[in-house]
Amino acid sequence: MSTSILRVLFSHELKSLYRNRVLVTLCSIILVVLLASLWIGGSLLRKQQRTIGQIGEHHRVLADSLNQRLTRIAAHGGTYPGFIWDDPTFAYNTARNEGPQYAVKQPFALQVLATGQGDVQPFYYKVYINKKQHLVHESEIDNSLLQFVGTFDFSFVVVYLLPLLIIVFTYNILSAEKEQGTWVLLKTSNQSIARLMLYRVAIRYALFLAFFWLVVGPVLTLLVGPGFLGTGNWWWLVGFVSLYFAFWFGLAFVVNSFSFSSNINAMTLIFTWLLLGLLVPNLLHIGLSRAYPIPSRISMSTAERNAINAYFEKDGQELTKDVFSSPRTQIRQASIVTPGMVYGYGVIVYKSQEIKDAAAQVAERKLYDQIERQQQAIRRWQLISPALLMQEVLAALAGTHWHQFNQFSLDVDEFRREQQRFFYPKMASEATYHNFDLQDAAAIPRFRPRTYAVYEWLRVGQSLLLYAGVVGGLLLLGYRNLLLAAR
Repeated sequence: MSTSILRVLFSHELKSLYRNRVLVTLCSIILVVLLASLWIGGSLLRKQQRTIGQIGEHHRVLADSLNQRLTRIAAHGGTYPGFIWDDPTFAYNTARNEGPQYAVKQPFALQVLATGQGDVQPFYYKVYINKKQHLVHESEIDNSLLQFVGTFDFSFVVVYLLPLLIIVFTYNILSAEKEQGTWVLLKTSNQSIARLMLYRVAIRYALFLAFFWLVVGPVLTLLVGPGFLGTGNWWWLVGFVSLYFAFWFGLAFVVNSFSFSSNINAMTLIFTWLLLGLLVPNLLHIGLSRAYPIPSRISMSTAERNAINAYFEKDGQELTKDVFSSPRTQIRQASIVTPGMVYGYGVIVYKSQEIKDAAAQVAERKLYDQIERQQQAIRRWQLISPALLMQEVLAALAGTHWHQFNQFSLDVDEFRREQQRFFYPKMASEATYHNFDLQDAAAIPRFRPRTYAVYEWLRVGQSLLLYAGVVGGLLLLGYRNLLLAAR
């Protein structure tokens, strides 16, 4: 009996939805918007891949140039005919010129779906012995951090636009029966009204979900290839997005169960969407920004500068005097640049950079401590808003969450220290500062790029089960209300 009822209801729902021209038009618009968001995400991914390709080509050009110059110098008996500061046989010169390396965060296929922190966090750095330069937002006064979705992408469409379509899809499932006069007929039938309404919501949810994934799956495969289908990230994403849609269908079922008019149902659902999707996340963002303010770039730069000044006011003066006042460096003869001077500058850079790095580490620790506190607070409060939870989950599963960019930044810091361990002993040793050769060039450390798409901090299984319980509770509440209303 249930199978025949489901078959009749399925046929009825298809005809009802097809005849609703407003809904058909809205679905067409949302389809275009969904395809546009996927295309935009694919375009950003291709642009990033092109940039990474250009970085690789630039690196090859620099490496070839260094090898050719060192080969020519070796062929001329170790004599460099040009300006001494360009002589690559000085370890200090090579560290400044051809030594800097690029560190790249390899793109993850699913980042097509969620920009996350990708529009404010760098996916590559140029790493010098004295800094890591990301070339993006370098001149900003504030430190860039975007806790909430700000780009028109797939995640924006899913989190903010599709719930509105679901509201149009479901707001009058029950109220329309009353307004059209069929409610009395339903009450006099031998079928459970609560069960019939639950079936109708389930059928509409299944139709919506099938339509959505039949669009997203093939389009995403065309954009990035089928490789993402073999990742756990994708299947967790499918589960969370499907459950997010189920939440809004369940909420509409509960609102319908109170037997309000269609207008009140629509207003109630839209208000809930505004509250959970916009108001709560933004209030949380404002509260976190005030509770854990992020230090500005000015304060970080000031702390580094003060540490350097304090160093040179004390120990640095003695070092500078010892290095640059010695007869060997001949620093007093300003019109003559000697090999000893290059060595002296290398020593100064080495010693002063250690102090600057220590100061920068303290300043950066203050910055990242505040961001980490914000992230911990978001993890505690994200369950109060399904939209906020979805933003966090989509960014993490797409490899564009702050945690993943932060891990990339930490890896780059370690790589810079590796470069320093390679160049500093050569720069500061009298035995090696002026004999950099092809063997040394081949041994220059290279960053090993990789994707950053792990999400162990997120507890996805726990969050998914919790919201599945919420959806189940909504359906149970709506079903109970309808049973009471049918009496």
